[in-house]
Amino acid sequence: MAYVIAVSGGSGSGKSTLAEALVARLGSDQVVLFHEDAYYWPRTHYPEDMSVGAINYDHPASKDAEHLVQDLNALKQGHVIDQPVYDYGRHDRSRTEVRRLAPATVILLEGIHALSIPQANDLIDLRVYVDTPDDLRLARRIRRDVVERDRDIEGVLSQYMQTVRPAHYAYTHPAKFGADLVIADEGLPAFGDVHPSEAAIERMLAPVLDRLRAVGILED
Repeated sequence: MAYVIAVSGGSGSGKSTLAEALVARLGSDQVVLFHEDAYYWPRTHYPEDMSVGAINYDHPASKDAEHLVQDLNALKQGHVIDQPVYDYGRHDRSRTEVRRLAPATVILLEGIHALSIPQANDLIDLRVYVDTPDDLRLARRIRRDVVERDRDIEGVLSQYMQTVRPAHYAYTHPAKFGADLVIADEGLPAFGDVHPSEAAIERMLAPVLDRLRAVGILED
């Protein structure tokens, strides 16, 4: 049976950086990345006249938890699954495309709600929370949305204050106190073409790799 690591943290915390570094370190034959964001409800879940702006994508209810848990359990039991693909440009789940995931020794469940979905608790073997200062997370989010996604800063800040920040403190942040590992990330500046140094990656990876050695997945 696969070993499930859930990696959570606020938007812009560095949780994806940690998850991708674990995949690179362990190898794609040993680990599979399971994206929580794949399980956003399709638009058909909402009233036809409901606008995208009216949907709170930062609330756990924006995810199809039952489908997520069903797929995670099947993958953990050694079955191949077809994970949904969410199209951020259309704000909808793809009707034709899926991502086929094959079983692996380690499953990395990554996302802001990875530790906030009660139905998934019994499937998780290691709970990791990436703890990053709010100002740095917000700066990273502004840079991503304005520079990379061509959004205006007023819209980014409005969404942050109305849904992102309240949902973070209601659902994501409380999970920190039940995590097995809390990894501090003072991280990188939020401007320029910056990438984590090898030393920074090693600092984030070290406690997780120690746990994997303790359960026999990694050799000393």
